[in-house]
Amino acid sequence: MLQFLTELFKPKPAPTPPITAETSMNFEARDIGPFLARLAGSPRFELPRDFAATITDALPDLDLGQTRRWRIDGDFDQRAAVLEIQVFMDDFDAPDLSFFSSAPVIAAINAELDLFDDTAERPGT
Repeated sequence: MLQFLTELFKPKPAPTPPITAETSMNFEARDIGPFLARLAGSPRFELPRDFAATITDALPDLDLGQTRRWRIDGDFDQRAAVLEIQVFMDDFDAPDLSFFSSAPVIAAINAELDLFDDTAERPGT
């Protein structure tokens, strides 16, 4: 009975914000893994450890013109967040990645994309 009452009055976690925004970028296939690892290493994100490998391991199996989408449940700024990542194989060597989530998550991803794009353009930085 005590456990029932404890559970009844336990604070409920905040609901996960809905997906309301998106961003995308064309990647060199070899850069997808490093970018996803960079995103996972960001202190603002807490993502499943294997999510980057799950996506990069699936890339060779995608045919030209094929799209695949993954849902990743994690945290952003210590709050529950859903991130969906879609890969469109418009070119085997340079697929498009699209990211779908709440506006704050997408803003953070855009900032990471900008930083990554800047360092990719200047090898050795």
